[in-house]
Amino acid sequence: MSYYGNANPDLLELAPFARRVLEVGCGEGDFAAAYRSRNPQCHYVGVEIHAPAAAMAAGRLDQVLVGDVETMDDEAITGGEPFDLILMGDVLEHLRDTDAALAKMARLLAPDGCFALCIPNIAHWSSLFHLMHGRWPTEDAGLFDRTHLRFFTLESIGAALKKGGFNLIKQRPRKVLLDKQKAEAWLPRLGDLAEQMGIDRRSFLDRSATLQHVLIARPAANPAPERTPMQIVTAAMAPRVMDVRTRLPAQQLRTFPEVNVRYQEKSVEIVPVPDGTAMIMVLQRPAVPDQDAWKRIALQALRAGWLIVTEYDDHPELVGRVLDWAPERNRWLQIAAAHAVQTTTEPLAAAFREHNPEVMVFPNSAFVLPPLRARPAAPEPKRVFYGALNRGTFSVALARALEPAIAAHPATIFEVVHDRAFFDALPTNRKNFRPTLDYDAYLEAIGACDIALLPLADDEFNLFKSDLKYVESAARGAVVIASPAVYRDSVRDERTGLIAERLEDWAPALVRLLEDDALRGRLSRAAWEDVRDNRMFAAQAGARIAWYRRLWEDRVQLHARLLARCPWLAEAIAAPGT
Repeated sequence: MSYYGNANPDLLELAPFARRVLEVGCGEGDFAAAYRSRNPQCHYVGVEIHAPAAAMAAGRLDQVLVGDVETMDDEAITGGEPFDLILMGDVLEHLRDTDAALAKMARLLAPDGCFALCIPNIAHWSSLFHLMHGRWPTEDAGLFDRTHLRFFTLESIGAALKKGGFNLIKQRPRKVLLDKQKAEAWLPRLGDLAEQMGIDRRSFLDRSATLQHVLIARPAANPAPERTPMQIVTAAMAPRVMDVRTRLPAQQLRTFPEVNVRYQEKSVEIVPVPDGTAMIMVLQRPAVPDQDAWKRIALQALRAGWLIVTEYDDHPELVGRVLDWAPERNRWLQIAAAHAVQTTTEPLAAAFREHNPEVMVFPNSAFVLPPLRARPAAPEPKRVFYGALNRGTFSVALARALEPAIAAHPATIFEVVHDRAFFDALPTNRKNFRPTLDYDAYLEAIGACDIALLPLADDEFNLFKSDLKYVESAARGAVVIASPAVYRDSVRDERTGLIAERLEDWAPALVRLLEDDALRGRLSRAAWEDVRDNRMFAAQAGARIAWYRRLWEDRVQLHARLLARCPWLAEAIAAPGT
């Protein structure tokens, strides 16, 4: 990685989604590429003083301005329209006049915009270590970069931001262990010294272990209404293969400056929050066979004033059938006994509203959209992906129905995940099976293939499933052949994929895609663009937060309705010791 090529992962994780983005010091465009993979619809402008780096960045940004941001005309940078987000990763310390630079950023930013920056922490233990030895190193990069003109602590950068017209909203310490052996040897001794000086040991060690500070600020002269701080706790009770409904939304909702998100797995842990904070508890797929089970999960949160949202993306009766639940088990309790429910499709929402009227649909989406990679043309063998759970006998029938396509193209390689019955029934030896993959590896497996098979039997419960596999395949450039059930509304036949109406249509469709590189390329491009334009999480994240805020504002009424639906819950909340 060159000096001008890097993407700070902590800054990337906190950088808000925005329509117009300016990156000061865009280097070779690595950060821009990473940010745009999450938010591809934004207009991204960079300023870079180093012309060779700017030339490399030009193909990754919408516009690159070459020059010194401190002397550039404001109008030349904005083009007459302010930015919604300004990014400055490890740049401020290189500028000659901090006060003037920050005032300039405030002028370039929309009143409701965000300023996201990362600065090195001069209070890091290594600075003290070198000073105690009577030296100050100069290096080509890092904390002791020879081109640094300014040095900051968290306190001093906070004061500088305030003077420049900003309010600091969020900050994250970036703790990167540069020299573990030396740190383990010296940090405890430095902590002892801090205690002898009357400095709180824990605070000193935390400050000294921080290499950089990632900061999010807003203009102080903000005419927008004050935003209530929000704490979201996502409790993933069934996290396996559910990243798109649990871990990934939690991760990307952290990009909202006034929102803090805590992600937990298989537990419900109540976290302390400051007064005046909106408290949203998202319970994903809680397994609650009866009222006592729900009380054990939710009672503490309800008593503490949290608003509970159930996240559920399947039909409870189908879940019960797959898991062989007893007939007397209460399958709708987790829907009725929450303040609100979020799900993936309108058919599910309609079913849930019979038990709880407060339901919101957030369709499954892509969180990262890699560039659409060029696929090798024939004669290299093509790869076909199939990965699914609980497809029953239909997957076996499909595997056998592919025999004509396999006979016509015997070199084709099949990559199968999860479904052993489908794998065993495939009439070819050119196949690979993996029982399970973590989500990133699963997406990589799709991306390594040219074609993806998306079968669903047309039965009453499958119609409640979502089209997630289309989104995943399209985002990774694999052309889909899909059943009409569920996928007809999202896969446009002959435009973003192929629809196989009957079982006997699958083999001819596969043959077409294996033989026609131009068709495969056209469908792949159109589907990728469909995800870019319509199915990115960045486009729905604001609606999620707005819904949570609306729920919080209506919490008194929602709580009253909850207790009216579940009077046994009102008794439990009031009862001591339960």
